[in-house]
Amino acid sequence: MTEDISVSLEGLRAHARQLVEQEGTRFLCLYLDQETQEVNLLTDSESLKKLVDTKVLKELKNILKSSSEDKENLIFHDHNQVRKAERPCTSSGHRCHLPPPKLQLSWEQKFPICFEDQRFPYRSYDKLPGEILRIIFGFLKPKNLKHVLLVSQNWKSVAEEPALWTGFDLPRKSRRNGQTLIKFLKSSFSSKLQHLTLSHTARNANFTFDLEDKHIKHLLSLNLRSIKIENADLSKVTDELLAKLVTSCKECDITEHRPRSLDDDSDSDISDESDVELDSNDFYHLGVEKIAAILREMLDDGSKLKTFKLSFEDNTYYFPLYLPPVSSRFDLSSIPSGILAKAFSKLDELALEYLKMNSEQLNSIFEFGLGNLTRLSFHGIPLDEAQTRQLLETLDKTHKLKSLELSEVDVRETPSGFFARVVNRIERVVLQDMKMEDFQIEDIFLAIIGGDSVMKHFVLGLDDVDRETVHRDMTFSEIDVEVFAKAVNKLESVTFDRMLSGEHSDMIFKVMSLETNLTTLPTYHFDQAEYECLEFYLVDPGVLARALNNLKLVKIDFESLTFPQMFAFFKQLNSKTKLETIVSGEKR
Repeated sequence: MTEDISVSLEGLRAHARQLVEQEGTRFLCLYLDQETQEVNLLTDSESLKKLVDTKVLKELKNILKSSSEDKENLIFHDHNQVRKAERPCTSSGHRCHLPPPKLQLSWEQKFPICFEDQRFPYRSYDKLPGEILRIIFGFLKPKNLKHVLLVSQNWKSVAEEPALWTGFDLPRKSRRNGQTLIKFLKSSFSSKLQHLTLSHTARNANFTFDLEDKHIKHLLSLNLRSIKIENADLSKVTDELLAKLVTSCKECDITEHRPRSLDDDSDSDISDESDVELDSNDFYHLGVEKIAAILREMLDDGSKLKTFKLSFEDNTYYFPLYLPPVSSRFDLSSIPSGILAKAFSKLDELALEYLKMNSEQLNSIFEFGLGNLTRLSFHGIPLDEAQTRQLLETLDKTHKLKSLELSEVDVRETPSGFFARVVNRIERVVLQDMKMEDFQIEDIFLAIIGGDSVMKHFVLGLDDVDRETVHRDMTFSEIDVEVFAKAVNKLESVTFDRMLSGEHSDMIFKVMSLETNLTTLPTYHFDQAEYECLEFYLVDPGVLARALNNLKLVKIDFESLTFPQMFAFFKQLNSKTKLETIVSGEKR
């Protein structure tokens, strides 16, 4: 033991004195002084008189002075508890189940030589600790977990924990028939539902009947955590009731779709923007009126909503190669700017993707709506130079923002140092389809190297004139190679939208071989897939081996390595490494 024993002994003496002198309790305690190897006795005067002339005290002292050669065998042993769990075997013609207790003092009753084992505490699985049951139940699917509730009160109390029911969704039968849905929602089992998906497209999530107010009223009785609405026909549900359902949840994800219709001209140039204004009633399944009702309900003090995502997908455009033109994006311009700003100001996380808003709305949101956010995603919403500057000035003043995602924003006219300062105040930054200059990227990297950054995760994608020309050999050629490499290795993860040159790759590995914060190799993302963005074949085997072994996770095609590189890697792996996981496979 490393703790100060003397402090505990003084407390024990004081407690013993109180028991004996004030409460009249018999007290007996022997302990071994580790320094003097003397056995000391704490007891009351009457007990001491009886012990002095007996051999009991001598036996106990000898036991305390004896030591175990193997410390691992020393476990706590409660003699009385063991005796309560053992009983002599009275069966005739039996074999011995257990020997008698190893420790039998001279004054104790002699026991028979055979005992039945009654000590195993888990003969009933009902007595397993809750922590063990929780781990076991975590491997069960909700359809099996519901049977666990019927086993016992102990199992039921553990199985009812919300974390175990994360994947539970509405049964298929309740999505096929309105009466079946109401019957399920009236059952006690419906209280396990935490996440609700209203959709006419998702597999196993589509409803074959029209949802009405009576269904929504029953859903309101649940304690839902999140709701996802995607391409759902809720035309028979009143705006106010749907708004109450959404704001009763902590998280909401709404995706509006424009389905491909027979009137779409498949031979037309889908990359051209049309000047024709489209009637929202032709393709919006939820509609701006219901969105406005949700935003108004968010202003109420009773709203629980803290995470809100609103996005639009136009199925006539093949994302990500083609982005939907501004004229076809979900138009929110009819919603008062004050409602938008006040509703967003109550959130912790906000994502707006491929929407159409007017200048007044954007100005109001930037001025009043973003101050409390910890995560902001702003994709595909056109901004002019003044609006871009206003957005960045707002972000520069926020102190809570931990994650920022921007896309289709032109920052070429934004002062480089100012933009670098803004993004380096945020831990996770995703910049996609951005119009930027190389010197602006270099200034971001210089701030990272200089220690003026809290950024840990960086995703960078630049806007190209023709998105189909993004090849693996495009590089950041105008950025200083050493600055680039040092900055990359200061981060924990990096993703680009293109392959890096051999020169950049070589320098990144050289820095990585000395020291790095990266947990895995940098990647590049294109067409919803990830690829290795570094070239290996020119890298020195020793440098590559030390670099890879400074990471925690390596996903690599070993066929892309030369034999000297592979040999050096495994040699380093056998001597000194930080690697925890290696994933080998064909290079994608």
